[in-house]
Amino acid sequence: MDTIPSPLRPFCVMRDRIPADMTARVAARFDVSGFDAVDDGSAAAWAEALLVERADRDRLREAFHRNPFLTVELGEGGDEPAALMEDWSGAPAVEPGFYLSLTTGTAYGLQCAVLVCDELTRRGALTAEHRPNVEMCLHEAIANAIVHGNLGISSAAKNQPDGYRVFGQMLRDRLGDPDIKRRRIDIFCRWNASTIAVAVVDQGSGFDSATTASATDGKARSGRGFVFMRALASRVAVTDGGRCTVLHFDV
Repeated sequence: MDTIPSPLRPFCVMRDRIPADMTARVAARFDVSGFDAVDDGSAAAWAEALLVERADRDRLREAFHRNPFLTVELGEGGDEPAALMEDWSGAPAVEPGFYLSLTTGTAYGLQCAVLVCDELTRRGALTAEHRPNVEMCLHEAIANAIVHGNLGISSAAKNQPDGYRVFGQMLRDRLGDPDIKRRRIDIFCRWNASTIAVAVVDQGSGFDSATTASATDGKARSGRGFVFMRALASRVAVTDGGRCTVLHFDV
């Protein structure tokens, strides 16, 4: 029997009055300058957001069309809004911009790069001329965040005998673990007249960004995704111990 989808649930998050350590985390992840905690007793500012219990392409498009700053998938198990406050009160509501948070299980099954680029286009930030580079880079960054970040699978697995079969089995095993499946992929977009910036954040163990090559002769076993992104994006920054990749595109 088909079940009736749960409605999208609005909620609010603080965006100005936040602890200093959270401000520092946000600034490091998203390269936000001049974002300081408010400590003068003034009223807190709020950002409009939507909770989506189970996300798919159509429900996310519906959420986007309501133009919230945050769209957060709860996933199986149903986090309550109060439990999300600690994480989401750290998101600065930069306008124009939007922030999407998905569980790994959902992000793996969606064409997230297409979804985000569709929304950037709808909001007038991305033109057809620049879309191919943005979409290809974003696809690579999200794939890295899911597979190498949240699922913790190294590209080296493919270099074993029967490597692609082993790699596929590791994907299935990790996605079958409820705790791993619920790890989050966060995608934060902001733009102005000349630049689009997209941050992709995972909850993995991170990596040493100094080991990512700036060029390759085609024989490197890892790091080729960053070579690809650096070739197509205007700038690429890696922050938060390797858990956040920020792509800048001059438009």
